[in-house]
Amino acid sequence: MSEASSSRLLYRGSLFLPDSYILLDGLTFSANLLANKDLLHNPLALALESMRGRPSLRLKGTESLKDICIDPSDDVSMDIHPSATLSRVYFENILFLSPLFPDGRTEIGVRVALGDADGPATTEILIFGKIHSSLVIPSLTIHVARIIPATRAPRPDDPTPRKPPQHLFAPTQSIGELAANTRIKVKGDDSDVVRRAREVMLHIPNSKLRGRGKDKDKERGGAVFKVPVLPAKKTDHAPDADVFGPVSDAKGKARVVDEEIGNIEQENKSIIKKFTVRHLDAVGVSKAHPEFKELFGFVYRGTAFALRATIKKSPVSARALETLVETHIKLYVTPPT
Repeated sequence: MSEASSSRLLYRGSLFLPDSYILLDGLTFSANLLANKDLLHNPLALALESMRGRPSLRLKGTESLKDICIDPSDDVSMDIHPSATLSRVYFENILFLSPLFPDGRTEIGVRVALGDADGPATTEILIFGKIHSSLVIPSLTIHVARIIPATRAPRPDDPTPRKPPQHLFAPTQSIGELAANTRIKVKGDDSDVVRRAREVMLHIPNSKLRGRGKDKDKERGGAVFKVPVLPAKKTDHAPDADVFGPVSDAKGKARVVDEEIGNIEQENKSIIKKFTVRHLDAVGVSKAHPEFKELFGFVYRGTAFALRATIKKSPVSARALETLVETHIKLYVTPPT
């Protein structure tokens, strides 16, 4: 930097090549304070200063200036240290051998990303050269510009409204008057076909009247199709019959029988559990005993297995149940003496 007082250092570091351990070091990015008096409103200067502390920036490759849009108003330049031989050779081969635009800029530049990820939030810059022919000896300086999204012409399907052309309405008419169904007179277009087309467009029926099917049917007096109402479900009906007589509900009867059997079996098992707990407690094995669960399981399952023939049919006899429970307990527990 020739004039240190008129420039501000933004970033000093290097560029690292993709898929390589080679670094292009000795690079300095600075902003011209004479052209950028307020750096707080300079996006490129703020982005480069936010990179301070990073040893290197990510080099993405070369890019043609014709294929991208840049913002050269930031007025940021780059300098290469005289001792950085590799960096000098790289940029000389890229920029000095590149063709020039009529304004003196090189057609090829070097694209650099200010971040580790690729996306809309990552700022990308372009390093390019520019010839200054105003000097006695023309020299090429290295400039840096921020890459911005390319602008396009508006399309009919854009959601934002656009201002209508001025030739479509007279100076005394406003946009509100144009929104109403008023005729627009255009000079030099008074043919009979155009006049009839305007009349047709102005007398198109309102779209709000469409879709009122009920009102149209009433006016026309036509029949309206209605969905028939489903017949009510009959709850009290006679049993179905065939040639052999009335059909019995075999499934319903079987379900009732299964429920009765299940209730009898459940009551018998509940009685067996009560007898088992009571007789175990009588021989000194209460619920707090460490072997209560195992003894209870053996006695309960053995008694239920012994009564498997009648446990589902009828209530068990208390005398028979008491005998079976005591017999099983004598097999596992020695009564206290």
